Amino acid sequence: MSYFLIALGGALGALARFLIAQFMAKYVCYTFPCGTLTVNIVGSFFITLFMVFFISSSVDPLWRLFFVVGFLGAFTTLSSITYDTIIFLKEGSYFLAFLNLFSNLFFSLFAGFVGLVLGKVLFLKGG
Repeated sequence: MSYFLIALGGALGALARFLIAQFMAKYVCYTFPCGTLTVNIVGSFFITLFMVFFISSSVDPLWRLFFVVGFLGAFTTLSSITYDTIIFLKEGSYFLAFLNLFSNLFFSLFAGFVGLVLGKVLFLKGG
């Protein structure tokens, strides 16, 4: 059952990542991979938030496998950051390459920290 839930969560997470990336590319950012940045920030926030929740609760561990390992594991992506950065470097857009790496790392870490703090406040007695 755990393999099925991970696969199902992964399929849904990959689809959500694709849809968000397409939406961002079409309506928000045309020359910068904002979709990848968005999913990594949102995913980092929810991974830490959900992990605090699952660690502190008696919820069936299969839900953690579905949401964190499956959905959010497929939702966030390092490979897209790598690809986008290499393309920027090949085009000579060194500032955009740096901005892409920095913004994904910094904002994803920041969102993860906020998710951790919020998770502790919401799910752990005494914060």
